[in-house]
Amino acid sequence: MGNTRETACRILEAVLEQGGQSHQMLRETLGRERDMDARDRRFVQRLVQGTLERLLLLDAKLNAVSRTPVRKMKPWIRSLLRMSTYQLLFLDNIPAPAVCSQAVQLAEKRGFAGLKGFVNGVLRNIARDPSLPEGGPELFYSVPRWLLDRWEAELGPEAAQAFLQASLEPGRLAVRWNLSCAAPEAIRQSLERQKVRTEPLPYGLPGAYLEGFDRVDRLEAFEKGWLQVQNVSSILAGLAAAPEPGNRVLDLCAAPGGKSLHLADQLRGSGQVVACDLTPRKVEKIEENRRRCGFSNLEARVSDARVFRPEWEGAFDRVMADLPCSGLGTIGHKPEIKYRVTPAELDSLAGLQREILSVAWRYLKPGGVLVYSTCTVSRQENQENFQWLLEHFPLEPVSLEGTLPAGLREKSLAEGVLQLVPGVHPCDGFFISKCKRI
Repeated sequence: MGNTRETACRILEAVLEQGGQSHQMLRETLGRERDMDARDRRFVQRLVQGTLERLLLLDAKLNAVSRTPVRKMKPWIRSLLRMSTYQLLFLDNIPAPAVCSQAVQLAEKRGFAGLKGFVNGVLRNIARDPSLPEGGPELFYSVPRWLLDRWEAELGPEAAQAFLQASLEPGRLAVRWNLSCAAPEAIRQSLERQKVRTEPLPYGLPGAYLEGFDRVDRLEAFEKGWLQVQNVSSILAGLAAAPEPGNRVLDLCAAPGGKSLHLADQLRGSGQVVACDLTPRKVEKIEENRRRCGFSNLEARVSDARVFRPEWEGAFDRVMADLPCSGLGTIGHKPEIKYRVTPAELDSLAGLQREILSVAWRYLKPGGVLVYSTCTVSRQENQENFQWLLEHFPLEPVSLEGTLPAGLREKSLAEGVLQLVPGVHPCDGFFISKCKRI
């Protein structure tokens, strides 16, 4: 257990002190820890994710009992105390004395023997009084006040609170079936043979939540390309595009390729999907997934979505523009985003999205369809940008009714717009909009 705590603390330090991304750090670090069993992997993930989810609350608790403010602590000690405080306040599977003792041992192991007494004293004070610090919803949900105010104004107080509560719930791994590669029953039987438990996705989507496995890349169905890891909201975006047999489809910002694979799968071996991204490294990830799934109608290319390519003008029946965004809809599994994003960054991202959209529509054939989507909950990046798109270019909205599952009943579907909100919808926060070239 000591080694798992050290691993978790190392990841936290990389995320909080060096600007790393928690999901990437967890994937890379646990990928190297090949001898770590499934239970320990889950423990590391819970420690890292939980500490990041509750960061502002944990800091408030530490500041209430420590003579040294959190901001003045040494980075390793700060990460160690935050992680240990999360255990004391929110986890009950390890006794408090063991949490304190292990933290002291880790401090000494990392060369901070002189701070053993400080670490022990702070944590024992918290163990004696594990009550949560008093404060408003911004403290309880650990979200900056300006961001909470914006969500309450844009979504309404109830939906904003539901969103934040959902972001604290443990995540589940969703996968989509590649239906042109294997029948659903064959995929389920393969998973059952490996003792993997499945639960249907909402809205009757073709896939499942998976439980009871260690690593998805060791599953037979994954290795054979029969399934793709993909969030429910992302699957819905692919359905919104609704490519028809023989269509030529462009995916502008495609890495790691989940939507591109979905588009190719919907074409059932016909047509072509051109999947692009900015760097060779990102494109290689798309190509890796293409090879695994065996889609011959998918081609990956390096391309800057901001730069117009004359040879593509009017050449595509569908354009998928799932663009770079603040990612606020994904704070349930990337919680550090809520502490890093700023109003200035939202302005900058909205400008970047408009820059790309002003190019993207030109690739459509007359009557061709553009799907603009993001993984955020931000009117500035979503509804306002879609309205700007319609006002500045020869495009008109297309209803999302009929292409999305009947279980989605939002009035905005008829206007070609859907804002998915965690807690209101059973998925990540996501924006989907649809229009066609006149």
